[in-house]
Amino acid sequence: MEWAKIEPSEGVFDEAAIGWYEQLLGHCEALGLKPMVTLHHFTLPAWVAEKGGFAEPETVAAFGRYVAKVIERLGSRVPLWCTFNEPMVLALGSYLAGFMPPALKEPAKVSRANFHMFQAHAAAYAAIHAIQKRSGPWSKEPVQVGIAHNMLDFIPDRWWHPLERILAMVIRRYYNGAWLGAITGKDQSFGVPGLIPAAPFRTGSRKPTADFIGVNYYTKAYVRWRPRDASEGSLEGFPVGVAFARRNEEKTDLGWAIHPAGFRNVLRQALGYGLPVYVTENGIADRVDSRRERYLSLHLREIARLVGEGREIRGYYHWSLMDNFEWREGFSPRFGLFHVDYETFHRTPRDSALRFRDLVRAHAGGPPRPDLLGLK
Repeated sequence: MEWAKIEPSEGVFDEAAIGWYEQLLGHCEALGLKPMVTLHHFTLPAWVAEKGGFAEPETVAAFGRYVAKVIERLGSRVPLWCTFNEPMVLALGSYLAGFMPPALKEPAKVSRANFHMFQAHAAAYAAIHAIQKRSGPWSKEPVQVGIAHNMLDFIPDRWWHPLERILAMVIRRYYNGAWLGAITGKDQSFGVPGLIPAAPFRTGSRKPTADFIGVNYYTKAYVRWRPRDASEGSLEGFPVGVAFARRNEEKTDLGWAIHPAGFRNVLRQALGYGLPVYVTENGIADRVDSRRERYLSLHLREIARLVGEGREIRGYYHWSLMDNFEWREGFSPRFGLFHVDYETFHRTPRDSALRFRDLVRAHAGGPPRPDLLGLK
């Protein structure tokens, strides 16, 4: 859902925008398509951004008012909720790495933004679970609330380099683990000594504020001490670099290494927090559709292995059904199972879409079929 469409001016809600989402939810119900509603996916209303966004504590209350309106109109009909999509990416991209508005390099705001987003998440979690009356096709199912969390398989760029091995562990613990710790009730300041100052307050509630963990996974990340250039992930003003592939690796159209073993690693890390997992994003930018079918099979194998071990992975959402606007990369990357002609908006299934359809049909109502995924 788009906060800026629903509340374009402070305290003023757009009934037409809310009505559009009601209509969309009605279509889901008619098709038997269980919706997972995401309340925040990176963007802010202009009036919120102008006041400092989630770096400022006032945004917590503003977000709560928006969530209350959504719950009032749609809450009784929604079984699955994500409060935030990739909050760590938003904080780092906005206040450290500079690839999201306002593109600042103020490390102290990274932890503050994360802390305020966590407060907003916890308040939304409580508000959603306070819904008294349920309606619609999923009214008998328990409400589930979580986040969609981007996770990377952090690896030292040089295995023999002791400092890079330590840095990979520290960054993995922070980037992958800080939010998972916070939503499962562990104390967290969202800081990294020497790199990101801790927030002035801590999250420790000892009470979980999530019913599941959503994992968004695409690739690995090489951690480099004192990178020489952009190919080694250099970031101005920081002695640590992060790169998403080496030159000789198979890559996606965005230059990200294809690394299914990392999918298994991050899923194991997420499952270690004691909550069920949904894969909320996994996919590949592949304009000519030459690698997507293999990518799908390799990554679904990792889920099959974990489910076979008795791990609770409740669902898989492929990114994406259709080609989409991909933030700073615009419309160029092609993630869709369906090709979209951006002139006519005609949608055409790619060959990989048909393969995925066949896998879904073969697995409907049952456990993973190892034979269909190339596993013995």
